[in-house]
Amino acid sequence: MILFYCKDLSGDSAILEEDEFQHCIKVLRHKIGDTIYLSDGKGTKAIATLSEITKRAATLVIDNKELKDATNGGIHLYVAPPKNRNRWEWLLEKSVELGVDTITALSTARTERSKINTERTNKIIRSAALQSLRPFHPSYQGHLTMTQLLDQTSNSDKYLAHYAEVHPHLAQLKPVSSSVNILIGPEGDFTSGEIEQCINSSYQGVNISSNRLRTETAAITVISILKSIGY
Repeated sequence: MILFYCKDLSGDSAILEEDEFQHCIKVLRHKIGDTIYLSDGKGTKAIATLSEITKRAATLVIDNKELKDATNGGIHLYVAPPKNRNRWEWLLEKSVELGVDTITALSTARTERSKINTERTNKIIRSAALQSLRPFHPSYQGHLTMTQLLDQTSNSDKYLAHYAEVHPHLAQLKPVSSSVNILIGPEGDFTSGEIEQCINSSYQGVNISSNRLRTETAAITVISILKSIGY
């Protein structure tokens, strides 16, 4: 099954435009009368029949809708983006497929990438969410500095992925809250000052591997572990 994104599924009909229209009509060559599966990324999935095709849009009649209840909490990934764009986009795609709920780019002293194409980032997130059939699409929250992050109040469980012999392995921990904030540093890691700031702000240092991992590898590793322990 292929899901197509439609931002409004509130009525009895829906419209596919832009990239979704191109993919459905121009690439997959769907025709009038075909059954199309839709998602609004906000919990609603629909089965629809393609009823009209114009040069730039397609109209569909909705035959059936299913609304999923939103769950509380989730995995909130705060990550210093890699300098290489391809690695950043791979991180986004795989994080969404594995189950991340929110992604925020983290500006640290050693972050190598300061500018993110928000529109492209959101497209990658949406595409990965559709591909993995997720009813609720993760959100990209833009950039935060370490100071801005630590100034926020949160009832989430809070972890800092930084290897140290005294830190427990993330897989050994059990959820206390329904949501979790996990911090992933840049290739050069967090500075000692940043680590101290995080610990003072109730972030618990955790190990995720005895090997040194790239930022994008660390991100998908922590999400896999967090899902396995119940987040």
